[in-house]
Amino acid sequence: MDYSEIVKLYPYLKDKPFDFLYTPSPNADVYLETYSPEETGPPTAPRPKELPLGRYGIQVFKPNTRPIDILGDYVSHAGVKEDPTLSKLYQEFKSATPDAVMKARYKEHQQFGEKRPYSAWLEMTGYPELFRGYTFDQFGPNSERMYSPEQLKVLNKVKQYVGIGPPPSAPPEPAFMYKDPFGYVGP
Repeated sequence: MDYSEIVKLYPYLKDKPFDFLYTPSPNADVYLETYSPEETGPPTAPRPKELPLGRYGIQVFKPNTRPIDILGDYVSHAGVKEDPTLSKLYQEFKSATPDAVMKARYKEHQQFGEKRPYSAWLEMTGYPELFRGYTFDQFGPNSERMYSPEQLKVLNKVKQYVGIGPPPSAPPEPAFMYKDPFGYVGP
């Protein structure tokens, strides 16, 4: 996995302050891990020395991790803190997300072994995961059905901002255009 190819696909990542490490491990429990500048990692899986403290670091484990997943992890963990535009959009997204939705998601995560308190899970996993799901195509086709119109409005702005959304639509074609029977097309 070549980081320079990822940056070519997603120029938003160019010059972002983070280190990248690819350590293929197909049997890993996760696809990738993003470390905050001060995060050392758990004792069973410490932060690699190739990802020095003081900077964000992304470690990719699974060979089938998609470049858009790397972009999504950076945006949802680092960009929302370091980039003022993303920070504002992230706060709008969080405000548009009912607490009941997040509590239901937390219960689902508990069924898969989540043990952190709700508040820790919410900030480290809950909001970032929901923020990435539609935005970076991690929840599959028709994932927009999981979101309110207000959430989708924010997430589509994020997509546009990081360069993965459709360009702003062109002005609509007029419903009727006069055609001169003699072939003259006016200005």
